[in-house]
Amino acid sequence: MNEITVTVQNAIINIEEREKVEQQANEIAKKFKNYLPSADTLPADRATRAELRKVTKGLDDKRKEIKKDFDKPLSEFEAWVKKASKPLIDTIDAIDKGIKEIEENERQIRISVIDVAFKEKAKLAGLDYRLFVEKYDNYNKATNFNQHKQLKKGVLDDIETVVDYELQKQQGRKNDISSISEIALERSLTAEPYIRELDNGKGLNEILQDMLRDAKAQDEARAKREAEQAKRDAEMAKRASEFEAQRLQNSFNVPEDVTEQPKQAVNVVTEQIHQQSEPTLTEPENEHKQEVKKLKGLTLEILIDPDNPLPPFKPFLDENGYRYKITKYEDVK
Repeated sequence: MNEITVTVQNAIINIEEREKVEQQANEIAKKFKNYLPSADTLPADRATRAELRKVTKGLDDKRKEIKKDFDKPLSEFEAWVKKASKPLIDTIDAIDKGIKEIEENERQIRISVIDVAFKEKAKLAGLDYRLFVEKYDNYNKATNFNQHKQLKKGVLDDIETVVDYELQKQQGRKNDISSISEIALERSLTAEPYIRELDNGKGLNEILQDMLRDAKAQDEARAKREAEQAKRDAEMAKRASEFEAQRLQNSFNVPEDVTEQPKQAVNVVTEQIHQQSEPTLTEPENEHKQEVKKLKGLTLEILIDPDNPLPPFKPFLDENGYRYKITKYEDVK
């Protein structure tokens, strides 16, 4: 196709009385150079502003009118170029479409060759080839293939290196997970949260330090709970013992629900035996003060068979003036 020839004639814009218009504009500007509006002259100032804006608007309107006429030949030329180019553009689009279809077909062929290479290498390494699918496009270049559309040796070696690196990475991950699982088992921790941290990129040493810290906190919390529980159990046992002792004090009978041990013990601590006062002295001896025996404490341990009722000691002690209290009631060890 021959080169088109376009002739452009320079447009000439004549402004009548150019100098006179410029002179008038400069005189107005000079007149108001240092002028400041005031409250007294506000109406006149507003009128002056409106008049000056009217003048500048007239100038700009004229500019727009001339520009429209000036741009008209250019607009007509642009429309003609667009019309003349359309058949060519349509032809280019059709050719471009065909080229892209061929290029896409070649790209898919290269992808299939790359896929086979990665699958073979991954199978030998015992890895899932899908780990490498996102890397296919990195090798999908025509320069990586020979004339027979096969990957060059250097590219195959690079693919093997990538697979070996992934294998080492996977083995390292298994070893790290094993270390985490062992520590978790030893310290009664759950391994999954720490494995997630490993997958998120956190280093093994840092994770193990976190596990040791968490295990220590967990042990301290467990020890605290156990100590508090032991304290509560001791308090409950003490209250139970005091309750049983008080119940025996009141009834002095064997509890009906005691069946676990063949023998039980009742410690009667500080059995205070009340001695009757001595008979009144004879009149000749009345000069001496009446003597009263001191009370003594007696600890009496009674072993009983839970199948036989406790002998009726309570009435005997009461009738003979003994004072007593039961301080302990427990199984014999």
